[in-house]
Amino acid sequence: MRYLNDLDVRSSLAAGRDIEQLLPEGHELDELVIRYVSIERSSIGSWRVRLCEAFDNGTPEFLDVYEFEAVDPDFPFGNEWMFDSIQGALAFAENTLGASSVRYVNQGLIQYEYKDRYHPEW
Repeated sequence: MRYLNDLDVRSSLAAGRDIEQLLPEGHELDELVIRYVSIERSSIGSWRVRLCEAFDNGTPEFLDVYEFEAVDPDFPFGNEWMFDSIQGALAFAENTLGASSVRYVNQGLIQYEYKDRYHPEW
């Protein structure tokens, strides 16, 4: 099972494990932009929501979306927002960034989401 249920999402965040989700793509200068959100515990009682946007630099041998070229070089690790609760972070990701409550994965699985959605032939 790739996707985390609600209990797993909250438990992971409470335990300090990051979760991520591939969002609908964007386009910049006619290039495909891979968008994903990550939520991580920043410190006790603080969670960070990060929106990452990168150009599709993938190949069959290179699926590491973390290494793709950032759309905005001033924010190579994405835009960040801080929240004082898991619920606040999740609500922002879903209501503002368009994340789905049923599509979160553990950190590191986003590359498989990317491959399956955009390049299943690889």
